[in-house]
Amino acid sequence: MIRPATLHDAPRLAEIHIASWQAAYVDLLPADFLAGLTDELGKRTEQWEDWLSTESPRRAVLVAADGDEVVGFAHTGPSSDRDLDPDRVGELYAMYLDPNHFRRGWGSQLMAAVFETLRDGGFSESALWVMTDNLVARAFYKGAGWEADGTTADQCLGITIPAVRYRAIL
Repeated sequence: MIRPATLHDAPRLAEIHIASWQAAYVDLLPADFLAGLTDELGKRTEQWEDWLSTESPRRAVLVAADGDEVVGFAHTGPSSDRDLDPDRVGELYAMYLDPNHFRRGWGSQLMAAVFETLRDGGFSESALWVMTDNLVARAFYKGAGWEADGTTADQCLGITIPAVRYRAIL
């Protein structure tokens, strides 16, 4: 089941965020960086609590729930890219699954809900950023209807991460 996230979900979203990075990016990011994410659980929980408690009419956090267990999430809203019109272009800021639930259809269910949520928010297009070397995610996005638009950037989180932007018509 896909549903809107609640404030109660914040600790689980932080856990999934960290665990997903540590599993999916093991060959893409430095081991010490990934290991250090475990120490950020409290900080990330507070970040999710802040996001989930702040009203924003065009932002949404969706969770994939297997019964009572949250197994993944997606976070959407207006595009943050300066070259895109945030009134028209939405953005998939993040989408992550618990590593124990990879390749079970949850990502596809979340993506369908993301497109529906963005359309319901009045967006006609959407964008997302993905690590250039994350070939698994890039293949998933392409299969879901996204296309690389040729825009690249370096995301910096204390380390440089080359990224490419994907776009989709809603």
